[in-house]
Amino acid sequence: MPYKPDKPWERQKGESGQAYEAFALYRDIGKSRTVSAVVKRLEKSRSLLDRWKARWNWEERVTAYDNEIERQAKEQVIKDRKTMLDRHVKIAMQVQKKALEALGKLSVDDMTPKDIKEYIRMATDLERLSRSLEVDSQEAEDTKQGTSLADVIVSAYQKRKDSE
Repeated sequence: MPYKPDKPWERQKGESGQAYEAFALYRDIGKSRTVSAVVKRLEKSRSLLDRWKARWNWEERVTAYDNEIERQAKEQVIKDRKTMLDRHVKIAMQVQKKALEALGKLSVDDMTPKDIKEYIRMATDLERLSRSLEVDSQEAEDTKQGTSLADVIVSAYQKRKDSE
C-alpha cells in the first residue's frame, strides 16, 4: 500500500529527507518564516530551496499547519476557560456556604435598618441575577458605588462579635 501522509505538513510521498528537513525548518520558524532563513541555517543554495518550495507546495502546507496550530490553541483556550469556570463555581459555592453560616449566626437585633435594607437589596439582586443571568448597567453601577453583600455580612458579623 503506498504511503500517504495524514497531514500536509508531514513528509510527503517521494519527498527526500533533505527536502523535508528544509520544509520542517521553514514550517517551524513560524509566521516570520523566509526561505532566506532556511538557506542560512542549512547552508543550501537559494535556487535549490526555491525549487523544493515550489515542488512540495510549502506555502499550502505551512498554511494548513498554521491553521491547525491556531485551531489547537483555540481548543485549549476553551478547555482552560471551562476549567476556570468550574473552579470559580466551586469557590463561589464554598464562599456562599460560609456566608450563609455567618448570616445564620446574626441576630436580627444586631442589624441596623440600613443592614436589613442592604440585605434585602442584595438578596433580590442576586435572585434576579440567578434567574436571568443578566445584570443591567445601572445595577452594576450601583454595586460599584455601594456596598457589596460580602461587606455588609462581614460588617454585621464583626458588630456582633465586638458586642459579645
